[in-house]
Amino acid sequence: MKNSWTGGEAALATAGSVENLALAVHRSEPGAFERLIDRFEAPLFSYAESVLQNRFDAQEVVQDALLRAHRALTRQYDEARCEALALRPWLFRTVRNLSLNKRRSKRSKLERPLEDFDDGRMGPFVHLEGSDLERKQEVELLRRAISLLPVDARELIVLRFMEEMSYGEIARTIGSSEAALRGKVFRSLKLLREALEKKGVNYAV
Repeated sequence: MKNSWTGGEAALATAGSVENLALAVHRSEPGAFERLIDRFEAPLFSYAESVLQNRFDAQEVVQDALLRAHRALTRQYDEARCEALALRPWLFRTVRNLSLNKRRSKRSKLERPLEDFDDGRMGPFVHLEGSDLERKQEVELLRRAISLLPVDARELIVLRFMEEMSYGEIARTIGSSEAALRGKVFRSLKLLREALEKKGVNYAV
């Protein structure tokens, strides 16, 4: 299978195995880095785009992050560190830092911080119902509504409900406590509900 980033062949892990990709890349196992890219490139891009709101910038950030990851895993980290590494939050944290740096370098307009909004309590999303066309239309409305949120709310929505990260993984990604994250996620959902309601879309909460 061709990898969209390197163009190389992505070797497959043994069926049924749970591969430590960080360790495999460190050991320079054949196809290991291609497997890492195949697994993480798309979700990292979606996350970067949610922060940056620019596809070109998101692509640039993800490529930079993957190059940094390869350098760290093969040259900077020893085997014990690679074996113990929580790879997914580590990669997302790298993309987050690069994305926020790029935003600052472009002097993006200031957005109200999430803490400025009241801590309303909401439940999670429900699955979308209806025909394929109706679901696609609602997904597009959902994406547009998310794009209107402050950047810290956008990234929490993406990490928690699209990437389905645990609060522990999100905490490692953005550098926060799990207790603080729960309140922020609730506030993010409230903002999203309000944005959707303005577009005439009602989600069960």
